Amino acid sequence: MNLGNLKAKNQNYLITRYQSSGEIAGAILKAIDESKASALEIAPYFKNKNPYTSAKLIFLFCKQAVPYVKEPSSKQTAKTLPRILQDGALHGGDCKHYAILSASLCKALGIPVKLRLISQNFYDKTPNHIYSVAKINGKEVIIDGVLKNFDTEARYNHKYDINLIK
Repeated sequence: MNLGNLKAKNQNYLITRYQSSGEIAGAILKAIDESKASALEIAPYFKNKNPYTSAKLIFLFCKQAVPYVKEPSSKQTAKTLPRILQDGALHGGDCKHYAILSASLCKALGIPVKLRLISQNFYDKTPNHIYSVAKINGKEVIIDGVLKNFDTEARYNHKYDINLIK
């Protein structure tokens, strides 16, 4: 895949040190919106007559292009798609970056997608993980680059979905 035409604007959206889940979600939505043109440019590489296969290709690409590296709480960022790909090989990315990448590409392919924020803590509803959920043939398909397998979902006690409009 030739990604040579994608140019990062060299901007990170630094989320405040003690960020709320709303601030994180807002920065991620902004990054997805600003990634639209880049996603449309590379989406044909993931297009398949079966949207489920397209979603799986996106999942595999996330895992191969961007190694998982958890960001420290003092430096939480949301990045545009070109910046994620540019930084991915050197610095890796975390669940926020996988969610931006996968949601941007699903939207570019016309696959309905939403973001799912979850809390894995029984006593605290504050989300600590985010990933994309595609809607294919009436079924939720999980795209979570943090996990080992495609279309599997992490255990959670609380969830919040954010629907993305085309």
